[in-house]
Amino acid sequence: MSLSPASLARLVEADRLLVVTDFDGTLAGLSTDIYGVPVNADALAALTRLAGLPDTHVAVLSGRHLAGLRQVCHLQPPVVFAGSHGSESAEHGVTLTPAQEEALAHLDEALVFRHPLVHVERKPFQRVVHTAPIAATDQATADAILEKALLIDAPGARVSRGKNIVEFSVSDVTKGTWLAAEINRVSPDVAVFIGDDTTDEDGFRILRPGDVSVKVGAGETAAAERVADIPAVADLLTRLADARSAHLGIPRDVVGRFEAVAAGFTAEVLRVTDWDAATPCEGWAASDIVNHLLTWYPANLRNADIDLEVTGDTPTTRWFSFVAAVRELLHDERATATFHSGPDEGSTVTQATTAFLLPDIFMHTWDLARSQGHDVTLDPDYAARNLAGLQSLGGALQETGQFGPPLTPPADASPGEQLMAYVGREVR
Repeated sequence: MSLSPASLARLVEADRLLVVTDFDGTLAGLSTDIYGVPVNADALAALTRLAGLPDTHVAVLSGRHLAGLRQVCHLQPPVVFAGSHGSESAEHGVTLTPAQEEALAHLDEALVFRHPLVHVERKPFQRVVHTAPIAATDQATADAILEKALLIDAPGARVSRGKNIVEFSVSDVTKGTWLAAEINRVSPDVAVFIGDDTTDEDGFRILRPGDVSVKVGAGETAAAERVADIPAVADLLTRLADARSAHLGIPRDVVGRFEAVAAGFTAEVLRVTDWDAATPCEGWAASDIVNHLLTWYPANLRNADIDLEVTGDTPTTRWFSFVAAVRELLHDERATATFHSGPDEGSTVTQATTAFLLPDIFMHTWDLARSQGHDVTLDPDYAARNLAGLQSLGGALQETGQFGPPLTPPADASPGEQLMAYVGREVR
């Protein structure tokens, strides 16, 4: 089971694309601990790369409440989060009415169970009965408890059963209504929605002709396409990110280029499992690459009287903070500030960012991926332009002490491999 070539081609070639996925059962496996679910890092990496591309909008639409979704899903803006089946989101969220608050209060009194492993989750618009810990050893008992929950009087609530849960929702918002509103907001030429559960069927049913609906796993569905499981979702998203990246390339404008290049590095950050792992940069661990980027660029900006604030206590959170800070910088008047001293004297922030920061992030994406045993294909056009620029410096490049001697790349080396070989990396 995989996405048909025709459907994949429509997504790759769409002038404007909307990608929406469920979270649990689609990007993350199920667990008896709702905050300890195994998240597929390759899927998150692919969504991150897609969100960094021009005219490509990405959203995660989950039944989890928004705060809980953010706790387990580490995707960053510009990815949109919608929780509580869409009731909670910056784009199309709603507020509780007095009648809905009363309905929730009634549910709090009614949803009482004697079994010690039954968990009633209290979300802003829903109450959810969880029996996964029981189902792990006794599915029959778990099912009996859920059948009992379905019989509870729940005025003002919509009741639905999922995988080892029964949900009571007082909101009229469904994944279908949220997805319809998002399609109206974004106006994509093609939208794709990927999900595994019964609540995702509302989303499949509202998609337009030409859109792509993908069911994860077995079961009856309104979706036109199907993939087997979470690794298959990751494979689908990776193939889409690879092909759409190749189709669109890296933008020429500094803001678009920053989003694409930073997204490529962020994708590898999300796949890091060992920050102490050695990198192709002699003497550097994976964390040193992040520290390098977060040190020299803010230091240079001080020569333009700009203080770039970066927070966080891990390489991951500090990188996320850095990306957000640079994005804000490039969108305001500070981008036109001129360096009054230092190596960038006379240049604007935009010019220096384009000439030095973005190529540095781009090349270190390869280094970070290799430190974790991953291969990454660098954009061939941008790699070739960076290579030409470095070659034009001649011997002055090595005189800086920042690059090793050029190595001879294999005869069939890609432009990205040629670039990395020129700065002293063993590419194979």
